[in-house]
Amino acid sequence: MKNENELFLIEDLIKKIVDNPNDATSYLQLAGLYLNKKEYDLAINVYESLLNVDSTNFAALTNIGSIYFYKKEYNKAITYYDRAAGLRTNNFSVFYNLGNAYAEIGSFKEAMSNYIKALNIDKSNYQIYSAIALLYQDKLNYEEALVYFEKALELDNENSENYVNTGLVLMKLSRYVEAAKYFKKAADLSENKEKEYVYCANAYSAAKDYEKADRYFSRALKLNPNYYHAYLCLAISLYEQNNINKAIEIYTKAISINPYAPNAYLLLGNLYFSLEKYYEAIALYNKVTTMCPADSNAYTLLGNAYVMQKDLLSAILSYRQAIDIDSENDELKLIYIEIVQEYIDTKNSGEVLNAAK
Repeated sequence: MKNENELFLIEDLIKKIVDNPNDATSYLQLAGLYLNKKEYDLAINVYESLLNVDSTNFAALTNIGSIYFYKKEYNKAITYYDRAAGLRTNNFSVFYNLGNAYAEIGSFKEAMSNYIKALNIDKSNYQIYSAIALLYQDKLNYEEALVYFEKALELDNENSENYVNTGLVLMKLSRYVEAAKYFKKAADLSENKEKEYVYCANAYSAAKDYEKADRYFSRALKLNPNYYHAYLCLAISLYEQNNINKAIEIYTKAISINPYAPNAYLLLGNLYFSLEKYYEAIALYNKVTTMCPADSNAYTLLGNAYVMQKDLLSAILSYRQAIDIDSENDELKLIYIEIVQEYIDTKNSGEVLNAAK
């Protein structure tokens, strides 16, 4: 019945548009119906039809921009948001959205410019301070990011995400105990606390207060015994405490929970690598390359393990795979060239020795 009603409404709105092509309301209502059905391309077509009639329709411009942003077509989103911004120079949302789109394509200057315009329109919206903070965070300017995250908290101190963001920046600044306090506040405000408990545990582990770290890992796993990420973080903490056997046990537990996720295999492989157990590391890295054939890091780690085993030909093949995936990695190319040269030198040395015999 619902589908029949929607079809009736759509047909009725199309008829209204045909009868009165200048009726913006009908276009907007029709596009809204398509949006509700997640038929985004049809919605765009309707908005574009409206813009053919009225090129300055603010709602059509901003809505198309938002659809393209949702579809991660950020340059197209910018085009429409920019046109909308030219129509309403005192609209907070359009400059905020424009800043977000520029941030997504890594244009720091343009993103900041639009965020500042939004800020000048509305200084009471915590989201703009968070957005500017995230921009500074992406530029690794954690001191500035902290200033803006704290300002966001001043405006909204009941939002757990604000506390988490502030805590994460404090972690980057090596202020681990302070970070834990923010994560605990986030947990107090959150309904599903296991994520915040893991943040707390990581902060205390980084501060080498392992007793508190273990306490928060236990809280998180009590709430969610199958929390994959918590097991990974716990295993890392145990390794830092030199509790190797327990760390291996926890990584194995994580793998049993999610055997199709690569992280535990990689981390356990790295652990075995650090113990000079290269066969075990290679077996785990090979699992990841099978599961994630486009993971250049897995091939690089595999190459490193083969080098330690003196299996230079296998190392060369692994590095070559990594380079094919990550062709812009100049550091990896240098390693590859060095290993190729070492392999050639080794082969030549062997041939000289054989000739001498």
